[in-house]
Amino acid sequence: MDTPALCARHREKQHCWWPELARALAERTAAPRSTELVLSVRVAAALDCLNIAVDHWTASDGRLDLVELLDEAFTALAPR
Repeated sequence: MDTPALCARHREKQHCWWPELARALAERTAAPRSTELVLSVRVAAALDCLNIAVDHWTASDGRLDLVELLDEAFTALAPR
């Protein structure tokens, strides 16, 4: 992630996943007819949670638990 070109390519690859992830989310969501915008925002938030958790995990040299970091990131999105 310290190499700008590799980081940009990583983000570009994740962006290409959005349509498929949005379709999968639409199939699983209880909300009737979530709009493409809503699904895209949810996918973007999920991927950012993943990226932030991985960033923290990497910064800890793998000492922190990645699953716990990801859970914490998603919890931060939940309304209180």
